[in-house]
Amino acid sequence: MLKRLPIGQQDFAGLIEWNGIYADKTKIIYDLLNLSQFVFLSRPRRFGKSLLISTLKNLFEGKKELFKGLWIENNFDWKEVPVIKIDFNRSSFFRRSLSLAINEMLDESSEQYNLQLSSDDNKKRLIELIQKLYKKTGERVVLLIDEYDKPIVDSINDIQKAEENREIMRNFYGAIKGCSEMLRFVLITGISRFSKMSVFSELNNLADISMDKNFAAICGFTKDDLNEYFNEYKDAACEELEISRVELDEKIRFWYDGYKFDGKTHIYNPFSILNFFAKKEFKNYWFESGLPKLLVDFIREHSVDIKELENTAISELDLNNFDVTKIDIKALMFQTGYLTIVGKNENGKYLLDYPNEEVRQSFAAYLLTNFTDQKYGNHDDKMLDSLRAGDIDGFITAVNALFASIPYQIIPKENENYFSSLIYVLLKTLGYRVASELSSYKGRADAVIKTKDSIYIFEYKMAPTTALEGINQIKIKGCADEFAADPRKKIAVSIVVDKEKRCVSEYLKEDL
Repeated sequence: MLKRLPIGQQDFAGLIEWNGIYADKTKIIYDLLNLSQFVFLSRPRRFGKSLLISTLKNLFEGKKELFKGLWIENNFDWKEVPVIKIDFNRSSFFRRSLSLAINEMLDESSEQYNLQLSSDDNKKRLIELIQKLYKKTGERVVLLIDEYDKPIVDSINDIQKAEENREIMRNFYGAIKGCSEMLRFVLITGISRFSKMSVFSELNNLADISMDKNFAAICGFTKDDLNEYFNEYKDAACEELEISRVELDEKIRFWYDGYKFDGKTHIYNPFSILNFFAKKEFKNYWFESGLPKLLVDFIREHSVDIKELENTAISELDLNNFDVTKIDIKALMFQTGYLTIVGKNENGKYLLDYPNEEVRQSFAAYLLTNFTDQKYGNHDDKMLDSLRAGDIDGFITAVNALFASIPYQIIPKENENYFSSLIYVLLKTLGYRVASELSSYKGRADAVIKTKDSIYIFEYKMAPTTALEGINQIKIKGCADEFAADPRKKIAVSIVVDKEKRCVSEYLKEDL
């Protein structure tokens, strides 16, 4: 019987009983249990953290029947032990009291074991629950905390609220170390990796496996997983799309692969993969289930230059930790899944870029919509038609029409990067692959757009820089060199944007 596609399924027992596909991660889980008593894992939303937590809960509750046929079935002591599961993903913390929500979750765990808690303080209440469970069962307790940082991340653009929630969380997590002799295993998962001093100040023996090569595949699908568990779905997709298996594999890789949490191991987005096989259509599935609004609001408020987020470098220290009051947007985008590691530079810094076409395309479209207050697609037909026809004058006219239609009130007065970022994301949303990552040995173009007959190499500047300077830069950087063997016409286009006049004030094109 064909196993079902468990889209959105985060409950391990429900998945197994429903005959859903489960890529066996139990050997990695077994290794995790032998690594450390206290473990931390960071992954983006919809990447399987909650399913991992649920799998561990059922494992420690001794439900061996659910693990039939999996690696761990004959490699685990199936003795039942008490489990406390705290899931911060269940609530929004914009208005709700965080302390009250924590106490309610602790009450649920205590009621499960017929216990009563007397303390009102979150930290004391957790300690009390662990002590009573240990005394009642004689077994050391397992503590599983899912999306530990959601109360902080939800308020990332409200520093005061974020700091308030951080202090509550720091006090709460402070209970863990003092109960170590009564705890068998602790796993804390989340999106962000706030510095230990800011959230886990007392838990100095926390093993962070977020970038550990041995646990890179603990969430999400690998290429081997796709070949082992999705063969019949691949056949169906090939038939529906009328393409070969080789073509299908390449398109799946292009759209949904590319996440490298350890810098090497390729991970496919599990939410997108399941949705693709269900609908057999290459499109955005995961993007808006993440945190695009939070990121775009941060980018606009802090005048971030969008171009600097692609093919960018960051130190390991900055990548691994950040404080709510000093957020590095590159680190935040990596931890939320919008950027991934693509290598290291000569200085040992990590190189980050968009992981795949889904994120690359969707992020640009989302940015354009939020930067212009207009639905993506309202202006692109005219621009595309102009480029296809080689009509740069018509293209610039359409760009200026878009600029003129942007409401004044949404343009940040002091944002120096607004129009630079706007022209950048505009070029990326025109339907062709904007190859900003393509570079010659001398430098890279701002954008490369390929049509049937032409390859457009764009350089854009802000006034008072001249268009001629942009054309000269394209030549000096040798941006057309890598396309020398391509028979299509190469056209250099230099655009100058005047932020005061809100338009392209000057442009030049030149055949290369």
